[in-house]
Amino acid sequence: MKNQTFKITLMIISICAVVYHGFNLLSLWSDIPNEIAIHFSNNQSDNWGSKYLLIIMPIISILFWFLIQLVVRNPENLNYINLTEENKEIQYAKAKKVMLLIQYAGAITFIFVNEAFLRSAVGMDTTLPIIIAIVFLASCIIAPIYLLFWAAALKY
Repeated sequence: MKNQTFKITLMIISICAVVYHGFNLLSLWSDIPNEIAIHFSNNQSDNWGSKYLLIIMPIISILFWFLIQLVVRNPENLNYINLTEENKEIQYAKAKKVMLLIQYAGAITFIFVNEAFLRSAVGMDTTLPIIIAIVFLASCIIAPIYLLFWAAALKY
């Protein structure tokens, strides 16, 4: 039941992020110039692309989500540290939870990076979407590291 609540919470956050970004993208589409900044160095744009690139990132987000979903379905196919018959169920459950976090947080990261590109294109402040993207990306990095150390410390 804990995993189900966790999954539903992540799903609600993801749906809210996608709906928010989709609404912004559609409502600001006419204000977006045909050529937008797609790469920055020292707060200066140094590479440009079509505004239609703003559609690609949400597609990548969805593809990423489906790819990780394939892994989440079968946590027993992952590699584990100190896996025994006694602890395999708890290890599978924790790995599934971490993979769910990576699945949803990774997808949300792509959405908010795209939101930052969108805001930059129309001259709005990009600080908040970048901070949100960094927080979700950090959770994708920290969670597996935590799981690795937790599994290494198992005694049985």
